[in-house]
Formats: sequence, C-alpha cells, structure tokens
Amino acid sequence: MDPGDIEDDPDVKVMMAGSILKKVKSRSWKKQRHFRLLEDAMTIWYKSRWPGKGHSTCEYQSVFSISDVEAVREGHQSEVLQSTAEEFPAELCFTLVFHGRQGNLDLVAKTPEEAKAWIEGVRKLIHKAQTMDEKERQDQWVRDWFLKADKNKDGKMNFKEVQTLLKMMNVEMNEDHALHLFTRADKSESGSLEIEQFVHFYKMLTQRDEVRKVFKDYSGDGENLLLEELETFLSVEQHEGGQSYQLAKMLIDRYEPSESAKKQRIMSLDGFQSYLCSQEGSIFKPKHLDLHQDMSQPLSHYFISSSHNTYLLEDQILGQSSLEAYIKALKRGCRCVEVDCWDGSDGEPIVYHGHTWTSRILFRDVISTLKEYAFKASDFPVILSIENHCGVEQQTVMAQHLSKILGDTLLTTLLDGQVPQQLPSPQVTICLGFVHIYTSEGEAPRDSFLFF
Repeated sequence: MDPGDIEDDPDVKVMMAGSILKKVKSRSWKKQRHFRLLEDAMTIWYKSRWPGKGHSTCEYQSVFSISDVEAVREGHQSEVLQSTAEEFPAELCFTLVFHGRQGNLDLVAKTPEEAKAWIEGVRKLIHKAQTMDEKERQDQWVRDWFLKADKNKDGKMNFKEVQTLLKMMNVEMNEDHALHLFTRADKSESGSLEIEQFVHFYKMLTQRDEVRKVFKDYSGDGENLLLEELETFLSVEQHEGGQSYQLAKMLIDRYEPSESAKKQRIMSLDGFQSYLCSQEGSIFKPKHLDLHQDMSQPLSHYFISSSHNTYLLEDQILGQSSLEAYIKALKRGCRCVEVDCWDGSDGEPIVYHGHTWTSRILFRDVISTLKEYAFKASDFPVILSIENHCGVEQQTVMAQHLSKILGDTLLTTLLDGQVPQQLPSPQVTICLGFVHIYTSEGEAPRDSFLFF
C-alpha cells in the first residue's frame, strides 16, 4: 500500500514520530514502551529495555500489523483499564482489540492529545487497510508474514530463514527451485532478502502454471487478453451469460494494474490473477452472502453456532475468565453462550469454571456485556445456557440482574398468551434463554425456559 496519501495526516504523523506509552496488563503490571508507526504506514513497532547482568541492558522489540487490529476503544473499555480507572483518567486510555484469539493491548498516553492522536490515527489506518484493492491486500498479507517471522527485526532473511517462513505459510516447494528464485530476487547479492524482495520472490514461487495456461488459451498473443477475449472467457468458463461484455469492461477497470492497458481495454496476466483472487472470481455465490435460507422454522430445527465455557480465555483449570471472551464470541456470530454461575462471597453471583483455579467475574457484568454486544454481528436470537449452581438467595439476585439489565427485552408473558407447543423461530425478535438449573446440593439437573 502506498502510504503517501495518509502519511501527511497529523494523527499519523504523531504515530510515525513515536510515543512513550504505558502498557498495562493488570493493577500491578504497568510498563513503559516506545511505540512507533513504521514508514509503510501499516506496521506498529515497539520496544522495551530492562537491566541485564552487570552494566548490560536487555532490549526486546516486537511488531504487529494494522491489519491485525479489529478496533480501537476509547477510555476505560476493557477489564484491565476499568480496574485501574482511579490511577489513569479515561482521556489517557485506549485499547487495541485484535482479530482472533490475540489478547487486547491496553495503553495509557501521557496527554489526552497524544491519546486522541493514536486513537484517531489507528482508526484511519484500519479504514485504509479495509479499503485496499486485491493486489494491495495480497502483498500486505505476505509482508505481515515476513514481519512476524523476522525474529531479530533486522528487516532481512537468509535462505534458511525463508525456508522456515514458507513452511509456516504452508507453501510447498522444491528446494533447488526455491533457491534459484531466491537468488534471482536477491538483486544486491547479499545472501538475504529485504521485505519487498521477499514479496517479489513469493510471487515468483507461487506462480500458478494452470492459471497461466488458461490465460494463454484465451489470449491471442499470449501476453494480454483483449476485451472480446476476456468476454469469451467469462461466458465460457464463468457462465456469466449476457452480461459478460459489461462485466469484462468493469473487471479491466478494477483489476488491471497498468493504466495504459486499461486505456487499450486489455488485461495482463497480473490483472487476470488479481481478478481470479477477488470476490468477483470466487466460486462462492454472491447471492449467498445475504440471508437466503428459510428462517421460519422452530429454533430446534437449526444448527446453532454455540460456545462451551464461553467465559474462558485460556484453559479450563487455571485459565482467565473474562468479559472479553463473551465479546469475542458474540462478534464472531456465536448465538449460544454459556454462563456457569456460583455463589459469590459478598452476595453477588460469580461466573467461573467450578472447582478449579480459573479466575472469577461477576454475573451482573456478564449480563451487561451480553446486553451490549448480543446483536452486533447478527439480529438473530441469542441463547444463554446458564449452568446455575447458586443457592436460592443468589438465584434471586440473578433474576433481579436479568430483569433490570435486560429491561424490556425480557419476555415476562406467554407468546400470544398461550403455552407454546414448540420453540419460536429465529425470526422472532426476542432472545431465548435456556437455563440448566443445578441445585447447590448436587441434585439431578432440571430444565426451564427463560425468554428475553
């Protein structure tokens, strides 16, 4: 991605200049780190130093890509920053939320202005990453792998390191052929590749001979596809029918990297490959991106995306229980989450994996989190599977929290005033809570329904 159109942004300039930010992991773990946006405007680098033996100093460097960041939260919007709210004002705090299972990064700036610059700068860069074209996205994916594998952060890799990286990327290769291409990409003859040289090497290594064959089969000169030749390919191979001509014009405009080729209404092999790797070239039917199934059947007629021990971020014995686990599950589209409830020492029900050393969170905080995030990814009902080990007193507290926090989303009367003979369909705009009730005396479980 060419960063030229964003590097002049004042917030991005602050990020490129670098800042000393405080990284916070808990009330007791707070360390200063030097964070800086690198020149590619896609990579954030940070380092830390600590005393070594004698008079030596140890240094640790790390990087992550903007494409790994899902969102930025301002203020005390994480459990860690909420726990340190008295120490760090909200206007200094922000949280980077990553895709997948990677944990959040909680940071504290020295001034509100610096915090705001990082918050707005990261948001602009996330938007930039999301609006990349296919070629930019593919190249950035390769760069991200390079940065993750560059352990000593010197920006270079020898052939042995490249072999290890390719295995991590699940790229099968003939070693002699790979070495030959490595040597071709190593223009400086230094025995190592820098990041852009590696991108070029990766493209040569993963060149698809079958794609080139199809391209040549439809190309009169073997070098380019004329508009009519691309139209023929779309009609014969892609079954695009009567819309092939207009589609061919649109694909050239969208995926052909050469401006002169665009003006001549022709497509090069690079443009052809970019098209095939895009959404337009996907085998997946575009109409299936939208809801197209019958959703009028009872809930029990569907496979439901479900989560077990949702509250855990790690293992079931010593792992951390966290509200973030519920947030991540719901944002991935999960429609059934589990809440294991136990008596708390101060009269407030808690959630954790019973009879283990997992950490504990409050039931009321879980319900508040579910209220906020339940329908971020989907409008369909969320099912709460509540494993209730609480005594009668704290069961009453649970009921109060459910009623107060969920408010008018809690169904307190029968549907249509009649006892239902089957579960409602997903189209019903309420949530269904299916509660597994376990008594504290260890009796056999009994089931009941709670609608909200």
